[in-house]
Amino acid sequence: MKLAIFGASGFAREVRDIALENGYESIVYIDKHDAKRIDGFPVVREADMPKLTAAGFSFIIGVGSPSLRQEIWGRYPDLSYVNLIHPASSFGYGQLTVMNKRKGNIVCAGARLTNNIKIGNFGIYYLNCTIAHDCIIEDFVTISPGANISGNVRLSMGSYVGANACVLQGKSITEKLIVGSFSVIGAGAVVTKSIPDNIIVKGVPAR
Repeated sequence: MKLAIFGASGFAREVRDIALENGYESIVYIDKHDAKRIDGFPVVREADMPKLTAAGFSFIIGVGSPSLRQEIWGRYPDLSYVNLIHPASSFGYGQLTVMNKRKGNIVCAGARLTNNIKIGNFGIYYLNCTIAHDCIIEDFVTISPGANISGNVRLSMGSYVGANACVLQGKSITEKLIVGSFSVIGAGAVVTKSIPDNIIVKGVPAR
């Protein structure tokens, strides 16, 4: 199997490791990086995209920023994007089936998803994050290492949850706590109520 990873940062290397765990044998990075190889893996330019698609490569966006992932997808919406799921992650009843119907998601080791979670595309579920029951995770969401998303929460498109942050439970399955689109929750913050679009919150409780 062949995989091209957008990006060549530390996270892209972590994505490469998940790809290796999933049996990919031919892996390249797509980046403006000056190096021709990183850890022995080739770095190619976006100008080489036609060659990659012709050679049967699948694609993943190994970039942590939600807005940059959306921008890359906007340039190349028709590529064959795959999910990368580390075998040391876990899924509740039916959740892996739900995930496999989406595309572009990256699930790192130790990520835990329980049940009745609606999953979008191009999300990042970093190391040891947890997502509880009855959540909605929209497109281009990033959930950082150790973050905890309690039940009945909606993470709107492009929202970013910082490392070790906690989003407390919504009132019910029909009255969810909502994190607005492209809002950022700072590392270690505790979100106790819904927050609007395009803001940054931090602290305990998050403000």
